[in-house]
Amino acid sequence: MTWKLHVKSLYTLLKIEPDLATADERTLTVYLPIRAEGFDATQYEITLKHLSEHYVERLDEHQRAVMRSELARLRTHLNLVRPAGCRAIVAFANEPKRLLRLVRLPESVEERLEVGPPLLAPLERMLDHYPPALIAVVDKTEARIYASVLGEVVALDHVEGQEVKHTRAGGTSAPSNQRKADNRMKANVKRVAEILDREMRRGEFARVFIAGPEEARAELMHEMPKQLARSVAGTISATLDNTPGRLQAEIREQVARIGRVSPAA
Repeated sequence: MTWKLHVKSLYTLLKIEPDLATADERTLTVYLPIRAEGFDATQYEITLKHLSEHYVERLDEHQRAVMRSELARLRTHLNLVRPAGCRAIVAFANEPKRLLRLVRLPESVEERLEVGPPLLAPLERMLDHYPPALIAVVDKTEARIYASVLGEVVALDHVEGQEVKHTRAGGTSAPSNQRKADNRMKANVKRVAEILDREMRRGEFARVFIAGPEEARAELMHEMPKQLARSVAGTISATLDNTPGRLQAEIREQVARIGRVSPAA
């Protein structure tokens, strides 16, 4: 890596966007606000043309060639992805490193284009107010754990525990069967708490959000060590009934609505 990270949270970004760690001085960085009205290819084409014309005089011949080549790749990618549902994006493009990545951002930014090492200063300031978070969607037998950094949500772990069957039958065996079911649920949820605790101890995340049925959420809070429980910043409305893709999209939409926090929080 040829560039320095000044904010610890950027290491977390690199954990979920590892291709950025390979980027070098041949990288095109573009910050773009997202239109609330929806994707408009013409509008983005005008914006990119304006930015490049304003910036081109600062570049040498080699950098101009990089800008032209990477802008062409970025235009194609924008038309394919058609970004929406966020306030802004930052794009990193570097064909020799096989890098072409859009990162969703939780707040609007000024339009900006630069050729050189990845331009990360705007992200450093933003990460002060939007610290990386863990999201755990938990049920009695299963959980999915996600990392949220800026506007991106990435799957980290999928926990599949023991089957839990609560019996409704009477008789002398009913209390014993119920205890077995309760103990299995506790063991499943405790495993999720252990994974969250391990991730938080690495120092890459600042807060935790939990989701799922109330009983499973309450049990997860009960199984958490005190320090981890203090990191829980709230709940998210999501369950494992959804497909993994839809679940991830729902989490992303809700995290995007969570406001800024104080850097000291």
